[in-house]
Amino acid sequence: MSTSVTEPSPAEPTPAATTTLDSAQVEKDQVVRRAKEKLAGTIQAVGHRPHDIPRRRWESLAIFAFFAVAYIWFGYWLVVQMHVVSFETLDRLNRSLMVWHNDPAKLSAIGFDFPPLTTLLISPLTLIPALARSLAIVPVASALFAAATMVLLNSMLRRAQVQTALRYAVLLAVGANPLVLLYGAGGSRHFIWISLVMAAVGALFAWYVTADIRFVMISGLAFSIATLAGYSSLIWFAIGALMIGSVLSRLGARGEEIEGTTVGFAAPTAYVIALWTAFNLILLSNPFAWITNSNDAAGAAEHFSLLELAQYTGQLVLYGAPLAIVVLPALIFAGFKNNAFALWLAVMLGAAILSPAVSVALGLADAPMMRNALPILLFAVVGAIWLARSLGTQNAAVSAILVAILVVSIPWTFHAMKSYRYQNLESAFAAALSTGESQEGAKAVGGGTIGVVSEQAMADYIRANIDEDHSILTDNAQTYAVMLLTGDPALFFDRVDRSDGPWQEAAKDPAGADVKYLLLSTDTSDDLLSQLYTEAVDGTDPMLPELFSTPRYRLVGVPAAYQREDAADSGDSDSSDDSTSTPAPPSGGSLGGPVQ
Repeated sequence: MSTSVTEPSPAEPTPAATTTLDSAQVEKDQVVRRAKEKLAGTIQAVGHRPHDIPRRRWESLAIFAFFAVAYIWFGYWLVVQMHVVSFETLDRLNRSLMVWHNDPAKLSAIGFDFPPLTTLLISPLTLIPALARSLAIVPVASALFAAATMVLLNSMLRRAQVQTALRYAVLLAVGANPLVLLYGAGGSRHFIWISLVMAAVGALFAWYVTADIRFVMISGLAFSIATLAGYSSLIWFAIGALMIGSVLSRLGARGEEIEGTTVGFAAPTAYVIALWTAFNLILLSNPFAWITNSNDAAGAAEHFSLLELAQYTGQLVLYGAPLAIVVLPALIFAGFKNNAFALWLAVMLGAAILSPAVSVALGLADAPMMRNALPILLFAVVGAIWLARSLGTQNAAVSAILVAILVVSIPWTFHAMKSYRYQNLESAFAAALSTGESQEGAKAVGGGTIGVVSEQAMADYIRANIDEDHSILTDNAQTYAVMLLTGDPALFFDRVDRSDGPWQEAAKDPAGADVKYLLLSTDTSDDLLSQLYTEAVDGTDPMLPELFSTPRYRLVGVPAAYQREDAADSGDSDSSDDSTSTPAPPSGGSLGGPVQ
């Protein structure tokens, strides 16, 4: 059907369409105009990237690879050959192994007494059981994060316009510090949260230099992750939030900009805190158990007066981070000379110095440990880097002084590690480097015996002679090292498998739970299973024959009709006759008998 109406071509819009297009363009222009007016008073860079240092991915990758390989190599010597290994690291690695290979595998194996990411972030190391039971993976658990910290320090040095040779000298001097060596190569969890805090502080460093608001958001995200890797990172998160508001206000930013920037920075961490608090409330009936029940707050063995806390704080700074003695007053002086970021770095460094004593006073830590000097040292280095940038033409001189102080402090800190009272493996580390001899069996200054020969011997016997799942009842909170070194947590009926309730029932009636063996710790103070079977621990229970023992552990067999004396029927006097039915592996196994 024909029509007399001529349709307009696409190139010739109708009057109605033109009106529609004009109104849309007007609306768009108004939006753009409002956005420009809104940003007119904004002092930060929004919507574009300001001038910043050029990216050098290959340099960052090379620095990371160098320090990662160096720490893994040194850590292999320290852990595998010198036997200087932290049981805390073995505990976290065993939890990681249980996440993948327990029966049933459970994410809840990570527990609540360590910040969760200290276990989750190293869990890929235990994907392969054969590698998991090797002590060679222990250094990797910290070396990667220590290497990442060096990359972050290098980025700050580049933004401070430090010369290349001096930058590398600073990194080598920091990396060779004895505390950095021990905790970077020994598998410790502390470099996990320290690296994340350094990432957050480095982002604030970049924000202050470039005014790029992206770095504020990056810092907020880094702090939110750091919170679940180390709860003490909340100290510097709070200081960072105050710093952002103060700096923007001082520079004349409007209230909307101050509020939006601060909220954007704080929101991720606030969400993480709320979520983790809710988990603790639901699962532990205590919303703040993540603070009060943490591994660092196990219960102080002694009381410290304020004078003693001040004394040990001074020792931490003097022996562990003498650089802070120079940097802190210099930052304060620069801060009062119209250098706001220097003043806030001084606050952060001061918080690092005071936090160990405050944590002890509040009952959140047992003692001012020597490892607490590590964040003091790194914040002092960051402060010195900022001072180098602030002094402009004297940049090289300040950087050279920084290198000199770091190098001179190496033997000073090394000597203090031999005798400082509150420590973990510092004295064993110093002895291993001084003598070149294995520290197996040596006594640490803080108490306890160095080495894992007992754990390795028991694990070797179990692997050679037992292959039935859930056949070994044990308290994994005390025997985790043996479980890890077997590489097969499914062999064990532990407190994670079916929760504490069923485990306690099995502990009272192991035969009724189809348990064939009991793995007991000879230290009955904390082992819940050993407390029930003290005679078996001593090797004097005729009903539970000893199959294998080491100085720290005892493996006993459980007869099929075994009943504990306090649970046995008084008329069932001949139950001991069934002791011969114990499914004992061949005595001695691959090691030829008990290790005494």
